[in-house]
Amino acid sequence: MKRLLLLLCIICCISALNAQQNDSVAVAKTKAQDSIVRPKFNKRDLIPNFTATVLGRYEFNTELLTHHFELRHTRIGMSGSPHPMFSYMALVDLTYGGKFSPVSIFAKFTPVKGLSFLIGYDKMPFSNENLLSPYKYYFSDKSFLTQKITAWSDVGGVISYKWDKVVPFELKAGIFNSSGFSKQMQFQKSLNYVARGTFNFFKGFELSLNYAAVKPEALRMHNFDAGIAYDFKGLHLDAEYIFKWFDKGEFAPTHALQCFAYYAFKINKIWLDNVALGLRYDAISANCNGKLNEAGEYVLEPTRQRITAGFTMMFIEKPCRAGIRLNYEKNFFHKDVESKEDRLILELIVHY
Repeated sequence: MKRLLLLLCIICCISALNAQQNDSVAVAKTKAQDSIVRPKFNKRDLIPNFTATVLGRYEFNTELLTHHFELRHTRIGMSGSPHPMFSYMALVDLTYGGKFSPVSIFAKFTPVKGLSFLIGYDKMPFSNENLLSPYKYYFSDKSFLTQKITAWSDVGGVISYKWDKVVPFELKAGIFNSSGFSKQMQFQKSLNYVARGTFNFFKGFELSLNYAAVKPEALRMHNFDAGIAYDFKGLHLDAEYIFKWFDKGEFAPTHALQCFAYYAFKINKIWLDNVALGLRYDAISANCNGKLNEAGEYVLEPTRQRITAGFTMMFIEKPCRAGIRLNYEKNFFHKDVESKEDRLILELIVHY
């Protein structure tokens, strides 16, 4: 009996010691967890940012005397950042070309300041004009350089590094599918590659250098792009050039150029922010988009040039944007191509 009581006393002492030790460990863990600095959020930080853009227009063909109305863009989107190192964006166009179209849908990881990595559907980072949002366009229509060559979007990944000291610059490199949004689940043997660098050597000036190797189907195309832009008070000057050559010498290289001047006169009235005048020249030589037609053949589009004159009234510039734009486009083709595309465009711009 004495031995049994002694054994029970020993067991109770050991249990008490273990409990005390476990409590000490739990307290130490709690203190360590409390010492970790975690990001603090309030409800407002977690609410997504919403955006909407509507561009409606009327077009009049001055040669054929025909006209039509068009809902050019109806973009809605949201973005947010649930964590200092993570962010997202979802932007879609409900009426682009009369169809629903994704624009940018991606998740981004920013481990340190200036360095980021995203995966999702987005424009390939190539060309200055190509990366502008519609409400930021200087003219109603994009240049031939963007319309005919750089309109690339797909699912992929992009790594970016931005430096804002001494000579600010940003470098981007990306790899994208070449099958389109609806076929992103398909495995592919060849992908699209892109690299872009922008450099701000002095205030208001930017130089951009770009390279993209794209292969829509069987023909790979190599694109080299250089652009400069300069802003001084209300004046914006812009020029961009693309040289494109095809693998296996399939076609002669394509050249594309656009340059324009845009000047905004500040009004600073309650009902009118500024009035702007713009003049642009753009041209493209014979070009193939790399896609086969229904007959299984590549098609060359003819050489063309265009002059665009524009007048814009912005009733509010920031934080929202609303205005009216009037453009006239005059096209020039080779003698063997009949031009029937001169247009007068009236456009309403609303962005929030």
